Amino acid sequence: MNPRTTVAALAVLFAAVACGGPAAEQSAPTGATTSSGATAPAVGPSRGGPLDGLDPCTLLTKAEAEQVTGAQGADPVVEQLGSARVCNFSPAAGRLGVGVRTTSGLAAVQSNGNVVQDLVVGRHQAKQAVGATGSCGIFIGVTESSRVDVVLGAGSPDEDPCPAAMRVAELVEPRLP
Repeated sequence: MNPRTTVAALAVLFAAVACGGPAAEQSAPTGATTSSGATAPAVGPSRGGPLDGLDPCTLLTKAEAEQVTGAQGADPVVEQLGSARVCNFSPAAGRLGVGVRTTSGLAAVQSNGNVVQDLVVGRHQAKQAVGATGSCGIFIGVTESSRVDVVLGAGSPDEDPCPAAMRVAELVEPRLP
């Protein structure tokens, strides 16, 4: 997949899966149990406060991105993509973005035909969505109305991007409130 197509695919995944308004009258999620029996805390009420003004490029360094995706073609760049501030990395194959959303929590992650599953990353509730374009998103809940999105587009159609996306999410998660 060429870089322009990959960027477009990531934009579609961010927009289609990650966007969407909060569902009306939803109750706050309860703690989720991991396979080890530990419980992740419920995502608490807020309107994005702890992530307001956060530079998404502070959540993952270029060196850390290189550990997961290999050498980067350029320094990471921040851009606004819908309601997310996204730090875009430039691996040789595929694309990687770490986005901060201060007005959409996990309840706003919509499947739009993609497979979405609940999981826990560190001490946070999360969701994983696999896109039809060969991308994988790990959406980490911070508050009821804020989250951090890790989206990785595979470098090849035969490659599953979710294990690498999870490694990135595990690097990002300890830096979250």
